[in-house]
Amino acid sequence: MKRPQRLANRLAAVSAVQLLLVTGGFSLLSYSLGRRSGLELSEVYRQNASVVDLSIRLSSKLSYPIWINELNRNWLKADPERERDFGALAERFWNQMKVFPVDYINIGKADGSFVGLERTAEGDLLLNEDTVRSGRGSMAVYAMNPNGRPGALLERIPGMTATHEEAWYVDTAKAGKPSWSSIYAWEDQPEVFSISYNAPLFGPDRTLKGVVGVDMVLSHLSTWLQGVWKEREGIAVIVEPNGDLVACSLPELTLAQKQGTVQRSNLRNLRNPLIQQLSQAFAAAGHQSSGPSSPQRVRVDGKAYTLQASPWGEEEGLNWTLLTALATGPTSAAAERSSVLALLAAAAALAGAVVLISRQIRALLDPLNQLESASRQLGEALAAPNPAPGEGLHFTSGLSGSAGEELLALDGAISELVERYNTLTANLREAQEGERFRDAQTLALLKDKLRSSLQAAAVAHEINQPLSVLLLNSQLLLERSKKPGSPELPEAWQAQLQSIRQEADRVVLTIETMRALLRNVQTDHLRLDLREIAQSALLYARSGGRVSRLTVESSALDHQQQPAWIDGDAVQIQIAIVNLLRNAAEALSDGAASDPWISLSLSAEGDQWCLSVDDNGPGLPPALLDDTPLQTTKSSGSGLGLFVVRTTMENHHGTLRCGRSAQGGASLQLLFPAKPGPGSTDQALPTTGD
Repeated sequence: MKRPQRLANRLAAVSAVQLLLVTGGFSLLSYSLGRRSGLELSEVYRQNASVVDLSIRLSSKLSYPIWINELNRNWLKADPERERDFGALAERFWNQMKVFPVDYINIGKADGSFVGLERTAEGDLLLNEDTVRSGRGSMAVYAMNPNGRPGALLERIPGMTATHEEAWYVDTAKAGKPSWSSIYAWEDQPEVFSISYNAPLFGPDRTLKGVVGVDMVLSHLSTWLQGVWKEREGIAVIVEPNGDLVACSLPELTLAQKQGTVQRSNLRNLRNPLIQQLSQAFAAAGHQSSGPSSPQRVRVDGKAYTLQASPWGEEEGLNWTLLTALATGPTSAAAERSSVLALLAAAAALAGAVVLISRQIRALLDPLNQLESASRQLGEALAAPNPAPGEGLHFTSGLSGSAGEELLALDGAISELVERYNTLTANLREAQEGERFRDAQTLALLKDKLRSSLQAAAVAHEINQPLSVLLLNSQLLLERSKKPGSPELPEAWQAQLQSIRQEADRVVLTIETMRALLRNVQTDHLRLDLREIAQSALLYARSGGRVSRLTVESSALDHQQQPAWIDGDAVQIQIAIVNLLRNAAEALSDGAASDPWISLSLSAEGDQWCLSVDDNGPGLPPALLDDTPLQTTKSSGSGLGLFVVRTTMENHHGTLRCGRSAQGGASLQLLFPAKPGPGSTDQALPTTGD
């Protein structure tokens, strides 16, 4: 027969497989994510390098107008007569256009005369002139010969303004210093937009004589940007703060036709999906502090791009932003796919581990359920009120050999226990038959004794009520007659009162004899810790009745660290404490107290331990505060509760003390003689203050 496998070995094997699945899957995921993170960092560096390269090239590109303007201004300042030599000006501008990659070099005089050299989209150079020699009031356009001389007149543009109202002139005159103009459309070619760097020319008296400038055409700047960005997959855009495009690596997007006129494009109006992503990045960067925004990864048309917005031009006096979208490299894309696959593998490993756990749990629970069902049937048989004589218990779980060695061992142990139980019950049944007769005799004696005790208690209670009144009234009369100023009773009356007291004492003695019948149960007094007994009684009282609906303050009892050793019967003392707690709860049950309060505390008084139950109820009547109450203060009470307390204290050589609590209610105190702790003559005796 095949030996059953141990559950511990099965659990260890399954746990090892689960651990391998989970750790392997998540190790693969961690490696993949780490690799992806490293490659993403590499992509950020690549993006930053591209932005830095573009920024350097743009600075170099826009430095040419500044250099040319500075050269021309110094050239004119060296010889002011050169301002009127339009031929020399045109030749100088032609030479500069041959050397520098700019689109327009010009000079405008305060009297309205103008000379400018233009580079067309095809690369040809044209001379634009509005001078005395070309005829004032119109713009004459000449083709430039290879030797730098004006050639044939190509066209004459009439209707030009007598004064220069374009931004290159107006902005410079207003600034009064070399600066970049705002982007503007040419007066003679409204479809051309440019930005120019200009410098004012002043006479000796600081009067404005004219302006020299160099233009960069936006369409040409976009073509330059396209060439810079051509080796990179993605888009680069230069925009102004309002979102208008300055240049774009897709030149066709820089300008747009609207209602028959050419206008500058704005990021918000372009429908290119990647441009729209750049527009969102630009809007987000506008709410951040100065400096490049953090690169962000987006996916457009199934391809991942890294976006970044970088402010540019502060040193040049321009407020532009470089927006770049760079496609991620193939290695980074592969790492992203690997991360997804690793995540799926980790999820599959986790799912496999869950399946293994579920199967293992079912493999354990099925035999356990069989054992539970068989055990429940055994319990029902044990709970049967009248089992058939001579009929033993039976236990059969029906476990298979695959249940596990430990569960099969448990099944065998239960079966053996049932067999021994059957043997034991058979032996006990035989012994019970012999003891049954003796138990019947003992039960009859106990019934007689209980009947006598109850009768004695009832008689004692009935006699005690009028006797208490008799003793109290006779005592009050004797004490009042002895007080100063009170009428003195005749000696005969006093003698009669003394006789009443003596006869009442005899009745008390008789009652005590009858009470002895009720207490005719011998108990062994043991060394007890009164603190533990009080805590047990409080726990019992809280378990039900009116005490359970009130809060009993017991912090003083709970914080008592010193044992309170006494000699006594734990059951009798617990019953007495429970009676006091219930009496206090009943006194508070009428709702007279707005905030019901009961306190249970333990303290030392000399060589005694004092257990106090206080409340804020109506309290005891004044007539009962000088002595132990022997009757109830409730209309429906019997007084037996306090009777039990008093009897208990007498059995333990203690005292029941009544009074008023600090809250104005009743205060009932149980005083027990203190005893040393076990094994010592003076250990744990109560300690008091000075």
